Amino acid sequence: MNILLSCVGKRSYIVEYFKHAMRGCGKIIGTSNTAWTPAFQDCDESVILPPIGSEDYIPSVMETCRRYDVKGLLSFFDPDVFALSSHLTEFHAIGVVPVVPNYKAAIIAYDKLQTFSYLRDHSFLVPETTSEEGVALEWLKSGRFQFPLVVKPRCGYGSINTFVANTTNELNAFYSYGKDMIIQQFVTGEAFNVDGLGSLEGMPLVIVPWKKLLSRHGETERSVTVNFPELEELGAKLIEQVGIVGPFDGDFFVTNEGAICVLELNLRFGGGYPVSHLAGANFPELILRMIEGGEVIPVRGQHKVGVTMMKRLQVIAGPEHC
Repeated sequence: MNILLSCVGKRSYIVEYFKHAMRGCGKIIGTSNTAWTPAFQDCDESVILPPIGSEDYIPSVMETCRRYDVKGLLSFFDPDVFALSSHLTEFHAIGVVPVVPNYKAAIIAYDKLQTFSYLRDHSFLVPETTSEEGVALEWLKSGRFQFPLVVKPRCGYGSINTFVANTTNELNAFYSYGKDMIIQQFVTGEAFNVDGLGSLEGMPLVIVPWKKLLSRHGETERSVTVNFPELEELGAKLIEQVGIVGPFDGDFFVTNEGAICVLELNLRFGGGYPVSHLAGANFPELILRMIEGGEVIPVRGQHKVGVTMMKRLQVIAGPEHC
């Protein structure tokens, strides 16, 4: 069984996890829009595709699936998950199982204003958020907002162009930095994450909570799995409520009062997934079973607690004929 890992990027370790789960039965096809893709060296086949925003992108993904007899499809990149989510029926029609959420779930996660509105409307605790600077200034006057405030892209990813404003001048400068910025309450407390896996029907299969010990530029570098039943329950509830299919990485803060605040949902493998894998959660094996149409039994609450993870630098050769 061949699977396609779209926008595979630097996630060589995920490729290796899938290879181990496949046990030599099938190939991994990795795609990107550049030959400068480190994980290509670990894939069995590598394919360079048009940019995600191109009108040729989806047809090129589908043609790649046909050419390599792909049976399952996943993505590692937020804008790509959003792009693919509108074409699930088309992939099914050519015999591909997209382990990708539907458009409704994808837009809830990708559009951070939608994340705030949808989760608030369904009784999840989320940081107060607005997309209008004038509203933020009024909220500062009324006390609904207080500095510091987080300013970030409405449809951002990887913590790119995320700022913390401590004054009105900074708020204006950061808000003017790009189009479609949002302004959000700064939440204090301890940062936690959840790695979750949703079935093809959007039901929770695995939930692993972990604590972020070090993060640089949005990439988790050190983490440890924890025993946190309340966070596990919240992760499961999010999968069911949003209808999450496949892997997701959720960012949370536990406030000083002990409340759990949902910051963001990333509907893909997160950078901290290796700690969950080391703790016994084998998402690739379950995903392959989902693609094959086999029975997948939930395995919640079986991860090891206190497992740690750290990342290191590794040098590899670049593409030929640059």
